[in-house]
Amino acid sequence: MNTLFITSRFFDLSAYEIHALLKLRADVFVTEQGWAHTDIEDVDIDGSSRHLLAYDLSERPMPFLGAARVIDEDGRAKLGRICLSPAGRGTGVSTELIEAAVAMARETFPDREIVLDAQGPLVDFYRRHGFEPFGEPFELGGIERQPMVLSAT
Repeated sequence: MNTLFITSRFFDLSAYEIHALLKLRADVFVTEQGWAHTDIEDVDIDGSSRHLLAYDLSERPMPFLGAARVIDEDGRAKLGRICLSPAGRGTGVSTELIEAAVAMARETFPDREIVLDAQGPLVDFYRRHGFEPFGEPFELGGIERQPMVLSAT
């Protein structure tokens, strides 16, 4: 798979990109995972937040594969809303996505720790990318999550 990553502020996304982003989040977090939460959040439009969009360049029109977001949270860069479409799973795109998300976080918020709340089954995946657990696990939306941190470089 040939993946294209685009980093953008929310206001710079096209109507199509906003639709694809919100639809993927709803498909993954609400439909698949049963999280009864509206995914329209004010933090998405904050001027300091950035969104990462992943597309498959090997097909036309380019299928939307995945997304991530970075926000400023208490002086740290917080990654969140990391998700992949079913077409992107098992293809190696998850590794590309987290690497691109970390790069986006480092560029957007230089010299800051990067944090995320890993879903329980994904803790080892994030460990392979340098993240370490910190704090206590918690449950959100019926899913156990583990706060994780990647030190500033």
